[in-house]
Amino acid sequence: MKLIVSDLDGTFLDSNHEVIEENVAALKMAQSKGIEIAIATGRNYGNVLALCKRANLKPHVISNNGAFVYDNNGKQIKAIGLDKDHVREALEWLNYRNYFYTLCTDHSAYMPANAHTILTRDYENAVNHVRKMTPEKLKEGIDVFLTLDSAVFVSNFNEVLEQDFVFGNISAITLDDDKLRHGREYFSNYAGMSMTIAGKDIFEMIHPLASKGNALEALTAHLDISLDQVMAFGDNYNDISMLQRVGVSVAVENAEDDVKEICKHVSLSNDDKGVAYMIHKLLG
Repeated sequence: MKLIVSDLDGTFLDSNHEVIEENVAALKMAQSKGIEIAIATGRNYGNVLALCKRANLKPHVISNNGAFVYDNNGKQIKAIGLDKDHVREALEWLNYRNYFYTLCTDHSAYMPANAHTILTRDYENAVNHVRKMTPEKLKEGIDVFLTLDSAVFVSNFNEVLEQDFVFGNISAITLDDDKLRHGREYFSNYAGMSMTIAGKDIFEMIHPLASKGNALEALTAHLDISLDQVMAFGDNYNDISMLQRVGVSVAVENAEDDVKEICKHVSLSNDDKGVAYMIHKLLG
């Protein structure tokens, strides 16, 4: 084993999106044995850096669902962004239908200035379609998005699109099952973008050539490591391209059934420190 790579939300982090110290310690133990470590996530690079700094980790990073790859010294290995015309059209579609979304570069997550209002109304308009939530749980869920380290609130996205940025992905979130299904169906057939799923209330658009699997190939080539020498952890559909290519694939217990079916191992859940459990089990 020469590289361990883990998804973040639903895998390495607990259900409250907090760092699990045992998972951090397990990765550090692997590093002490000479094994490289990496994070592969839908989050942007800036957000991952802030999280890892708090956890005192220094991994390689695959961010924005594979749009960007950085080594552990901050060198960009790969970047593959969305066409701006496709971005503009997608945002117009989402705006017209009142979706909450973020437009992400490698360091910033741009979201509407009235994001809290959009998300609250989305829930209120969907009470007959989704699981019941207490006001406290709703606020907690909304705050996860609005307090991201890299969040930037904007009133005019045209001004953002005029900047010389590489946009890695668009993330759309809704608590309405009907809107969720409609959005996923629409963008799954959208020319010029690929649609991927990282969670139960979300769908994301990335460049057709961007994926965690393709990004991992770029990282392993940079590190001169064979994919057979990689252990990867994941829980959702956006992890499948990565899990299918590695020598040791691990799904956490809370993973989607389709993810479990393609993995060699199923560990404990994210809340039960599934990443740490399997690292210790396989590495000793």
